[in-house]
Amino acid sequence: MRRQSSQRWMAVALPVGAGVSVLALGLFLMPSAREVEQTARRAAPPPHPELAAMLPTADVPTLARLTRTLIAAGVATSSLQVGYDLVAAGRPAVAIAYLAARPDGATPATWAFRVETLRRLGRRAEAEALLAEAVRRPIGVAPPAIVAAGYALDRPDLLVAAVRSGAIPPPDVRLAHDLAQRAEAQGHGDWIVQLDQAGAADWRAADPWLALRVAQRIGDRAATERAIAALPAAEREGARADWLTRTGDRAGLHRMLLARAAQPGAVLPDLAERLLALGARDDAIALLRRAAAGQSPAAPEGQRLLYLMGPRPAPADREWLRQQALSGPADEQGRWLAAYAERDAPAAALAFVQRHPLAARTDIAMLRLGLAQAAGERGAARAAMATLLDGRTLDPATLRRVSAWAGGLEPTQARVLAERRVAAGMAGPRDRLDLAWAAWNAGDAARTRDLLRDHLAETPGDLSALRLMADAQARLGGAAAARPWLERALAQAPAGRVRAELLDRLGRRGEALALVTDLRRAAPRDTELAALQARLLIASGQPGRARAVLTP
Repeated sequence: MRRQSSQRWMAVALPVGAGVSVLALGLFLMPSAREVEQTARRAAPPPHPELAAMLPTADVPTLARLTRTLIAAGVATSSLQVGYDLVAAGRPAVAIAYLAARPDGATPATWAFRVETLRRLGRRAEAEALLAEAVRRPIGVAPPAIVAAGYALDRPDLLVAAVRSGAIPPPDVRLAHDLAQRAEAQGHGDWIVQLDQAGAADWRAADPWLALRVAQRIGDRAATERAIAALPAAEREGARADWLTRTGDRAGLHRMLLARAAQPGAVLPDLAERLLALGARDDAIALLRRAAAGQSPAAPEGQRLLYLMGPRPAPADREWLRQQALSGPADEQGRWLAAYAERDAPAAALAFVQRHPLAARTDIAMLRLGLAQAAGERGAARAAMATLLDGRTLDPATLRRVSAWAGGLEPTQARVLAERRVAAGMAGPRDRLDLAWAAWNAGDAARTRDLLRDHLAETPGDLSALRLMADAQARLGGAAAARPWLERALAQAPAGRVRAELLDRLGRRGEALALVTDLRRAAPRDTELAALQARLLIASGQPGRARAVLTP
């Protein structure tokens, strides 16, 4: 049953399909109006032999008289046919003059011939005058002839006028679209308004881009919106943005960008830049915050966001930075934490960083130390330093930074920091001397001697180090061991109390006493010099003089 039904369907469909195909082929092969005209001219009988003989040379009056005679005798020779024959004989100007002399030469039947012949003769003004007359006052000229003349003379304005006057019917989609294209190219939006008012077919659906340009040119907002809605989906946003930019509608462009940003898959950094160009800085920052969430601050979105936030962001931006520093991988938290610390007041940033779960990590402890120094928080600085000096390994760069922020440390921390620098081969000019004093104060003369030996190898003229070395050597080896160091110190000491003390320790008490006496004359009220002079006088067996020195 199903097979029989299928066969019946094919029996109906095949003849119908074949018939439609034949009809379509026939329509395709149907000749145009110009082809029909040319065929009719070829099928027309040849001109009368007498007329044919006169066509190449006869003047207009002669031809007109002969034509009247032939028509009266029943020979089917029309004025239009004679005109064609004159053109074929190479006398187009005579053909125009001949038709002007004939009663039937200025009829609608000869209009298309006259316009085309004048155009080919280069007499455009006369041809355009004929077209303008047919447009202004319908005289029975066929609409296709008017359209063809309008295109041949490149006068789309007259075709628009013909539509308005009723000389030609309202254009179909193809003609209306072409006229609209020409109007848009020549900057005549008013032509399109006139076409619409005359009932031309709606060509806009076939060319929404042209419809958009025309609507923008004539300032029709509603038509512009309709044209944009008819564009392909991928091109609507760009067209709308361009239109809003052209019209200076910043508020509308702002709304459009925000609506686009709310859609899935929106490229937020690009939209942020466009918002920034509109002056909507806060909205641009908000979009970049969405784009940078969960990423590194070193990413392009993060870098642009931090730049726009500036050195002192708004409270909402600082809170967002704090939230970023509390989420994600530890390394990213640390980077966001550093970015936040740079953009908040040192005291506020320090309070947050100290409470952070990563506060004990070396880079975060360094951040704490820098913030504490900037905020003047000595207690927080010592706490950060204690974290850094808890025995962990510090690379040379970190050790240098820690040393640069070492102001206001406890003596123990200063000593440990100096030891770390010495151990790392980064000792500063006074690191070994400071450690030597710490060892001396702790009663370790041997370590004092060892530290000073290295220090004096680099700075042999350091007077305070030479004196301390003499003391350490005296404790370890007696006066004989100390003497070379005292002599080296004496060579470095200027004339003053220290030199007098060194002379005394070397047993040159007379020189010491003479030096102090001279110094007392220059500074009689110096109590330290007075005490040294009295001690030297007592040591040299002159207690009376010592008593006089100490008596006011």
